[in-house]
Amino acid sequence: MPTPYSEDLRLRVVNAVENGKTTREVATLFQVSSSFVSNIHQCWKQKGHVHAKQIGGYRRAFLEPYEDAIKAQLSDHPSMTLKELQSWLANEQGLSLSISAIDKFVRQKLGYRYKKNRVRQ
Repeated sequence: MPTPYSEDLRLRVVNAVENGKTTREVATLFQVSSSFVSNIHQCWKQKGHVHAKQIGGYRRAFLEPYEDAIKAQLSDHPSMTLKELQSWLANEQGLSLSISAIDKFVRQKLGYRYKKNRVRQ
């Protein structure tokens, strides 16, 4: 994964633009793209800093706020399929999600497994 440009370079780019150089001149001088120069200068004007954004990190599951409702629905209807759960989420909760997103949440967060057993065969 690439690393962000250093804050020192970002500040030098902003200073060059603030001193009257054009975006293309600054891009050529520091060997970066002109869109980078433009974006950094715009960030400087709007936010007052040129810090890089965080790369990676934890992303909360989209369905976490609905975890209790999904658990209750699955406990009331233990043989509910993912397609039925998808339509229930669309009708009752107003969510439009793919079956794979629902499957991932149900397996990883709720601990459900889809394994054959003798009772359900």
